[in-house]
Amino acid sequence: MKSNMFVLALVVLLVLCCLLPAFFRWKKHRKALRERLLSRLSSRSERLLYSLEMISDRYLTKETNVFFLEYLLYVIGQLKNANYQSKFVSKQGFLVDCLTELKSGRQQVTRDRVGSQEQFDQVCDALQYILREMRNIPENRVVSRVIVKHHIVLVRYAHALAYRDLLVKQAGLDLENDKKGLALEKYRIALSSIEKNRSVSSSKREIVRLQNMIQDVEKVLFSKRDKTESELK
Repeated sequence: MKSNMFVLALVVLLVLCCLLPAFFRWKKHRKALRERLLSRLSSRSERLLYSLEMISDRYLTKETNVFFLEYLLYVIGQLKNANYQSKFVSKQGFLVDCLTELKSGRQQVTRDRVGSQEQFDQVCDALQYILREMRNIPENRVVSRVIVKHHIVLVRYAHALAYRDLLVKQAGLDLENDKKGLALEKYRIALSSIEKNRSVSSSKREIVRLQNMIQDVEKVLFSKRDKTESELK
């Protein structure tokens, strides 16, 4: 009996000796995977913050900025709970101050508009990154999908508004160079872009402005056309 017990113990010991290296390798692999996931989350969040800082308050509303700052602070909380430290995690105090100032209305507001193709491309890149990151938010179950969809609509409108500003800027240059037909075309494209986002309340004001711009150019063009036709008769 004792011999059998000894053999069994020996077998168990041998099995453990064989399994332990595999167990430690698995544990090491799992730890490395966890570190990569945390590092990726930290890097993505830092880039999200950078993208937000790239965009004027004309394009992202106070409501949307509050939403993203709260989300980024949530991510920092998750990273700290996992004992993960990074450059992004160290920005917690800065984000808290920004959120406090934003909610209280003390934060300085920038209303800069896109005025060149280069600026538009930069804003587009930032907005596209924000949209990609927003698809990860429901997976984290931070907020409801309805709220996320609401902010997706606002970010898409921000893109349309930036495109509108670029086209209006270009149309203004066309008018200065007496290219009213080209200016009119750009105004109409801008109007179409904004009209696709009618669900956003602030779009109504932009639609009226663009319609007025279009009417002003049309009056000049039609007046010129009528004058030319009259002279030919």
